[in-house]
Amino acid sequence: MNRTASTLLAMSCALALVACNKQETPAETSSDVAAAQADADAHVSQETTEANAMVADAQGDAMKTDAEAAYEVDIAKAEGDHKVEKERCDGLPTGDQKACNDAADAAFDAAKKAAADKRDAAKAAA
Repeated sequence: MNRTASTLLAMSCALALVACNKQETPAETSSDVAAAQADADAHVSQETTEANAMVADAQGDAMKTDAEAAYEVDIAKAEGDHKVEKERCDGLPTGDQKACNDAADAAFDAAKKAAADKRDAAKAAA
């Protein structure tokens, strides 16, 4: 009995191994290839979509950073222009200085507002 069980077990294993390595029919192969190609195409499409989203996010962040940097440059220029204009006003007769300083302050305020508007518009577009 023990010998029969061993023989049956050996034959079962041999049949199982033979069944695992059998060649597929051309229709099965074609179907498997088509399914694998569809899976690969879906995966590539998904990864492309995710990559495009990452690039868009990075571009948006870069545009916001550029807008902030341009704002800082515009503010520095406005401050410099304001300082120069104030110094020019100091060289005018006393009676003209107030009007000159008021005009310099108004120009400075307008330049700061223009810089902020430009920055905000660029950030909104990002």
